[in-house]
Amino acid sequence: MPTHEDLQRKTEELARSEERYRYALMAGRLVHWETDVPTRTRIWREESMALFGIKLKDGIGRLGGDDDEFRQAVHPDDRHLVTKVYDLAENQDWFPVEYRILRPDGSIRWVSGGGQVVSRDASGKPQRLVHVVADITDRKNAEEHIHQLLRELTHRGKNLLAVIQAIASQTGRRSDTIEEFQESFTKRLQGLAASHDLLVTQNWKGASLADLLRDQLGVFAAADGSAISLSGPDVFLNPQTTESIGLALHELATNAVKHGSLSVLSGKVAVSWAIEPPFGDAPERLRLTWIERGGPAVVAPSRNGFGHVVFDRIVARALEGDLQMAFEPEGLNWQLTIPTVNSAKRRTVFKDRKAWEDAE
Repeated sequence: MPTHEDLQRKTEELARSEERYRYALMAGRLVHWETDVPTRTRIWREESMALFGIKLKDGIGRLGGDDDEFRQAVHPDDRHLVTKVYDLAENQDWFPVEYRILRPDGSIRWVSGGGQVVSRDASGKPQRLVHVVADITDRKNAEEHIHQLLRELTHRGKNLLAVIQAIASQTGRRSDTIEEFQESFTKRLQGLAASHDLLVTQNWKGASLADLLRDQLGVFAAADGSAISLSGPDVFLNPQTTESIGLALHELATNAVKHGSLSVLSGKVAVSWAIEPPFGDAPERLRLTWIERGGPAVVAPSRNGFGHVVFDRIVARALEGDLQMAFEPEGLNWQLTIPTVNSAKRRTVFKDRKAWEDAE
């Protein structure tokens, strides 16, 4: 017959085992509770009640009926899984689970784990179950973010191929030799790549307009005021706007180097931009201006080149903007005005970094 000391030792060992068990669950960020089927009750731990947002004074809940706290905690769209849990327990001792819970504060959490049948009656019906789950909300959010990136990558890939196809088609129509086509096509792809490099460094959220200007124009002349001067507020563009304006800037700079003010040492280019407030029916807009001075006398082209295609179709139409281009004797005057929010109610231009960084 066990002595008092034996019983005390066994009790202490059991307490230590229970403590190790709880620490192991905590280390794995797991919570658990038990279901007693014959008495139609649940025994909740503090950690599991905290995760589910359940408040029970003694930790004793109810199985089934309108007062079933577990069913009420499960997200309405996943409550059909509650019945499935107990159906699975009829035929197997272990079963996996994954579902959402709706906490009292309105937040939604994902949990994953399983249930274990620890005892059955003589007929094989489950009598007692232990449920163990972990909060996997962060993992689910990360998975959804990856799926969004893949969808966005597919969408952007299609758009990029369409732009490259248009560049190749228009460049080919206006090239007399293979060498001329190769040179023009390569330079335009390099300009497109510069915008994409900038987008990649910003995780495809877009770019600062000033950074875009420096990256696009730096290969033509230092944007430090010696040949190209930049002036405007700190505004940020979404990805589509970054790509479109990047193409326009590359085409403007290419033309300036070939025929305009950057073809001579004395030539200057002034690039400025400003946010214009709403006026009448006109919405808030970004106005971007490119002015060339000090170059050779300007003559309007006799035919529309690839630059016209870029400005009109790829930039103005895509950004729902207005384009004005004047071939003044003293130099080109180019002006693009686009709404800061397009017709799809998507913001294209951000006036501060925080709004841009917080944008989806």
